[in-house]
Amino acid sequence: MDEVEWIRRIQEGETQYLTPLIEHYYPGIQKYCYYRVRSEEEAKDLTQETFYRFCRSVDKYRHAGKCLAYLYTIARNLCNDYLQKRRSLSWEQVQETEKVYTRQTSSIEEQVEGAQLVTELLLLLPEEQREMVFMRYCLDMTFRDIARVTGVNVCMVQYRVNRGLVVFRNYLEGSEIVEKKTAEFHHNYTKKLPFISR
Repeated sequence: MDEVEWIRRIQEGETQYLTPLIEHYYPGIQKYCYYRVRSEEEAKDLTQETFYRFCRSVDKYRHAGKCLAYLYTIARNLCNDYLQKRRSLSWEQVQETEKVYTRQTSSIEEQVEGAQLVTELLLLLPEEQREMVFMRYCLDMTFRDIARVTGVNVCMVQYRVNRGLVVFRNYLEGSEIVEKKTAEFHHNYTKKLPFISR
């Protein structure tokens, strides 16, 4: 059974079909919320609020595209609201939140291979471009779905994602050159050191 059938049945009052729909999309929405707010607890709350709002308005929902894009739109708006409120926090509250985030991300990055590099690469990009690259490659969303969620046309989404990949490639190639030169320097330098016998 696909999402169109789930939604049709939910709208007809068969609410038991909410469970498979939520279970199907919950991990991706939570991953997106965590990416945006950098707090596991807040991401869980925002994910639950996303599905609560979806359930509240499911009667009015018209299947004009993928349900996933609709859910991401709700999650995106909730995350934007949360981040807007967070900016108005006092400096002490922000510092405390950052300490919690640092503890959480270090434990997550230990579990996920390459997460530190992904984070480092994403931070090279401006926020709007970073979000699109994350949606495309970490959430496996189509360009069309990203366009629906962000309100940017498909061509611009493709352009921004591709430009992001160029930035990544240049950064990684630059890092490889630096590593190669450092290794060559160490190799040449150690050859020049006098041999000391014991």
